[in-house]
Amino acid sequence: MRTPPATAPGSTGSFRIPPAARAGTAWARLRVLARLVGLGYLGVTVFARLPVAMLPLGTLVMIASWTRQVLLAGYAAGAVALALAVSVPLYGMLARRVGQRVVLLFCSAANTAALLWLIHEADRVQRNPEIGIGLLLAACAVTGATCAPVAALARIRWAGESQRLADRSLLNSSLAFESVADVLALLLGAAVTGLSCVIGGPHTGLLMVVPVNVVGVLAFAFFRLRHALGPTSPPPEPEETAADAARRSLMWLPVVGMGALGLLLGSMQSSLVSYTMNFDAVQYVGLLYAVLGGSSLVSAVIVVGLRARTNTWGAWLLWACLLTLVGMPVSMPTGDATLALSLVVEGAVVGVALIVTDSVVMSIAPVRSLDLVLTSALASLLAGNALGLAWGAVLGDSLGYNSALMLPVLSAGAYLLLAHLYGYLWRQRFERRETDARLARHLARRDGR
Repeated sequence: MRTPPATAPGSTGSFRIPPAARAGTAWARLRVLARLVGLGYLGVTVFARLPVAMLPLGTLVMIASWTRQVLLAGYAAGAVALALAVSVPLYGMLARRVGQRVVLLFCSAANTAALLWLIHEADRVQRNPEIGIGLLLAACAVTGATCAPVAALARIRWAGESQRLADRSLLNSSLAFESVADVLALLLGAAVTGLSCVIGGPHTGLLMVVPVNVVGVLAFAFFRLRHALGPTSPPPEPEETAADAARRSLMWLPVVGMGALGLLLGSMQSSLVSYTMNFDAVQYVGLLYAVLGGSSLVSAVIVVGLRARTNTWGAWLLWACLLTLVGMPVSMPTGDATLALSLVVEGAVVGVALIVTDSVVMSIAPVRSLDLVLTSALASLLAGNALGLAWGAVLGDSLGYNSALMLPVLSAGAYLLLAHLYGYLWRQRFERRETDARLARHLARRDGR
């Protein structure tokens, strides 16, 4: 007698990842996700998150090109990124009340209008530098605040489905994809912004966000899962143990670590603007940043494809050390070729560092706090990006691009300190306690003899 499939399109049965796929390669798990939601959904989630990468970078390039003021450009881009960071958790809470579709529809329409306002205000400042910049910064803040938080909402969807189906392997597979999708969006956003600015002018990078809002964000809002996941009763939440409480006290360290990575990425963008201003080539900043994004994507795909263990304090410490080391050549460029080569090397390490930090966040977060921690990690990355954009611009404007390029190295140093602290506290609270418990059991068995 033929056994029916576990799930068919349109069925109401619950979907679970087969055991063979759980133990298989990352590509096998990706095929399972494609069966669950369709390749179209996976592609849409990548496309729809491009504005988060494009808005700060496009604002930075446009204002630096039009006004020749690195400081103003850094503050404006920082205002966009900071508003993004603040809005992510707020939209997450709002989506739980009114649904994700309402939030996404609002963001798609409001962000398009805010973009046009931002370009208009930047043009006014370009034509008459004596005009106050208050309206320009307000337009930047509104543009960031109305950007659709697709990456956060996609993670919330996966976390909700895995909880509903009591299938942790679904969460592991989906969040591994989400981490790679973030890095891919970093590359594509920088490349699209860079090419648009080179071909069509400094404001074209921001105008390219409009079709993404109209097509990508709306598609994500209306996309339905290929398989209708049937309602299942979530397992009762276990009472919080002492180990859970210890994990809860540590889970904010990788969240802050994500902020340090954001600081590195934001300061790198401002530093590249300061560097290219010397050669009147600000429009090429997006392409230079895409070099970093390209090597980040390659390294992230390799690490996820090999299923390397990335959720331990040792992995975090190792890649934090490497990130600090490879950041030093970037701070001392001797020419365009050496800068590009240094960006390739640093990007390769940044890609893995993003995967590692995401993995540590997911592994230590209690199930009941997973939505909050994942959203906070993304908000922390964006907040760090905002600070990096502003601080990098301040250093570049006052001390030159060489000083600005030191900020990514300092950011990597902060990331390394957090890794050390996390590893120390983890060993104190878990590994040594476990060793003491083993020793006590061994002594008890010996005394029993």
